[in-house]
Formats: sequence, structure tokens, C-alpha cells
Amino acid sequence: MRKRLLIVDDDPAVGSALGEQLAGSRWLEPCGQAENVEAAWRMLRDARPDLVLLGGIKEAERGVLCQQFRLAFPHLAFIAACGTRELAWEPFFRNLGIWVIAKPIQPGQLEALAMQLASLQVLPMGGVQAGGAPSFAGETGPTPGLHAAEARPVQPYLAGRSSTKHLITVYGPKGGVGKTFLSRELAVYFSLQKRDGRPLKVLAVDFNLDLGTFATSLNLPRSPNLFTWVQEIDARLHELVRRHGRDPLDVRPEEWQEYVAAVHTQPEEVDKYVVTYEETGLHVLTSPRDIRHSFEIRDYHLYLMLETLKHSAYDVILIDTAPDTTDATIQALFFAERVVMVGNPVVDSIENIQRMLKLLREAEYPEERIQLCMNRLQKREMFTLDEIRAYFHLHPSKKIHPIPDDAEVKKSINTGTPVVLHPGRSAAKEAIEALGSILLPLDAAESGSVKGKAKERPALLKWLWR
Repeated sequence: MRKRLLIVDDDPAVGSALGEQLAGSRWLEPCGQAENVEAAWRMLRDARPDLVLLGGIKEAERGVLCQQFRLAFPHLAFIAACGTRELAWEPFFRNLGIWVIAKPIQPGQLEALAMQLASLQVLPMGGVQAGGAPSFAGETGPTPGLHAAEARPVQPYLAGRSSTKHLITVYGPKGGVGKTFLSRELAVYFSLQKRDGRPLKVLAVDFNLDLGTFATSLNLPRSPNLFTWVQEIDARLHELVRRHGRDPLDVRPEEWQEYVAAVHTQPEEVDKYVVTYEETGLHVLTSPRDIRHSFEIRDYHLYLMLETLKHSAYDVILIDTAPDTTDATIQALFFAERVVMVGNPVVDSIENIQRMLKLLREAEYPEERIQLCMNRLQKREMFTLDEIRAYFHLHPSKKIHPIPDDAEVKKSINTGTPVVLHPGRSAAKEAIEALGSILLPLDAAESGSVKGKAKERPALLKWLWR
């Protein structure tokens, strides 16, 4: 039986060429082409394909779009057609369970994959063997008992779509550059701003799952936290599995990724898992205090949480990440509307930012989303900002935002009192406010102001051991 192939590509020539080349195929039957995200969702429902070929869609990120498709249609197999530059992201696509083929597309490659599907079923949502290739199950069809009708429809996330919500990811490809400090300052700054006369509702999320210190930086407790939410998701998953007559202990790890498509979350339930910074009303979703809990947080947990947050009532969601390229960091980068990439004016930090920029450019990640920041900048540095700009190959209009190193910064870190709450003026405070106003432009009359002196907090070490 021929497998039905849906082509998702905004170039109509791709579909017409493959339609002619596969006209006599005994393995594949093209069932249409979607040239935008809205059409893709409609045709996935109406054309009922077996395979989806993901070409280029300018309005959406391919990795995120594929994850959304898989949550709603977990039985489908996906193929990413990548150009030479995009092949740098092949490991990322393969870890999502997406087959990768190189452009120009050869019909023989597609037929070979269809031949495998004729006798084998790809494990949905990223079952991967140790060698990195997609793994296969011996039986056809989706996980027993889980029907397509139960899959939760997911609203597509369109890159660059205008919205009153702002998703901002703070990332630094090297540890110790002050990323969490800057995340804290920006989150507190946003929570002081107003829109239409009301304070913005702001959530800070610590996606440094094992060694995150965002809560510590504000002297906040870590209960509840991200792992509290994960436990609730897992409880729902176990209930769903038992309802379908299976023992949760018998479910393979990759099968959980299919079952999560049927888990229904409500945006307002986020309030159960946050702690509040009382000085400004900032909400914080903290990382687990016990490092071992981070090992139990899977990529499908993260995706479901990000999807829920995206539809929540928060005006600003700021995500603090780890200095790595794990699932949590990659998903935070792909979901973000704006990215603040933080470094220091030292060789190893500058080199890591350059390497990451190179990788993102090769993957055609929209560079206009990225704001570069040099933290702890002193008056006399070995490298000037102009030299750093040249090394990064930045467009002439692209600015590097300097955050000077002043005496208030160290005091702020040790006491847990944000610099932006300091009643006086300081160079670091002004630089952070300037960066915040670029990330979130608001009318000057709407901007909040800090009045009076911020309440003095106990020293950090005293708080930790109290």
C-alpha cells in the first residue's frame, strides 16, 4: 500500500516537481502541498497523510512547527529537507525524531524511507537509538489505546507574529558571564513597567534545570518549582495510561512523548507553581533545588510547559538558560521572540559567542531577534567593542549593549537586591534600563519608576545558612 506524502513548502515548484517524479512510484503517493502554516494544519487534518516532507516555511521555525504537528498527529513520520547550511542542525532534527535528507530532493530517498515505513513504524516524537538514528517499533499504528481524536490541538507558533506577549530568552554560551544577574535585573525592570495604566504581569523561568540560581539571586524559596509541575504532568500521564488498560511501568520512554499529546493543560494553572518576589510582584518559576530532580525533566515536559506559558496571561515571559545546548536551552531559543546573548570582553567568552552565532546563521536563525550584551565592561579592556563587533561579523546597524562593572553590582549580587531597585543612579542600572527599553518599548509616560529606598536584604551567605 502506497504511503501518502504531504509536502509543506512555500515554493510551489517543489510540489509540482515531486508530483511528476513520483507519479509512477509504488511506494509513495503525493496528496498535496501546503504553502503556509494555516494550510498545513488544514491538510494534515483533511488529507490524512502518512509522511510529511518539511521544506521551507518562512513564517515558522521548522523544529518547533514539527513538534507542534507531532503533538496533534503523533502517528505521522516527518522528513526535513535541508540545504547545505541547514545540515549543521541535523543532530537537532534527528533528536526530535525527524529524518533528514539533503537538498536537492531525490525521489529515491523518499521512496527508501517509505519502504521502511511499509514494514516498520517510527516511534513518535523522537525515539532515538544510541547512534543517533531514528529507532523503530515492530508493530504498525500508534500507541495502543491512544486515539487521534484525543490529541490536543496545538495553535501554531509563528515566528515574528505580532503579539502583546513578549517571550525573551537570556542565553550565554559560557558560564560565569553574569547571565542570571542580567536575567534577574531585566525581569524586575519589566515588572516595574506599565501598559494602559496597569503593571505588566511578568514571569521569570529558570531553565538552568540542574544548577539554576535565579531563586537564590532574589532570596526566594524554591518550592513550588518546575519539578512540582513535572510531577503533576506525570500524574496525569499515568492516569491516562491506566485508563487505556496499560501499566505505566510497561510504557517505553519514547511512548510517553506520544501520550503527552493527550494531556490538557490550562494557562491559569501556572499560578500553582510560581513564587512571588513581593517587592515588585514578579512571578518566578524556579528550577528544582535537588539536582537529581532535573534528571527526570524530559523534553516533552519542557515543550508542554512552554506551550502552556505561551498561552498564559503573562505580558512578559523571560527565560534564564544554562550555558549549554541541551534540550531546555534549544527549546527556549526556538520559542523566543527576542534573545539576549550575554558575554564578557574576554577571549573564551567572545569565541563561544562567535561560534554560536556562526551555528545560528548556518541554521538561518533570524539574527534580528538577537541582542548582544557585553557584561562587566570596564573602561580599559583588551578588546574594544568595535573589535568585538568585527570578530562577530555584525551588520553595521547591529549594536552591542555594554553593561559596565560598577560597585553596586557586587553589592547587589551579595544582598539579593536588584540594581534596578537601587534608589540612586549607577552606570549599570542605566545600561540595564536602556537594554530593557529596547527589548520592550513602552511609552515613557507608562514606564514605572522606583520611589524611595529599596528594603535592605540580608547578605547572601547569611540567607543561605539561616
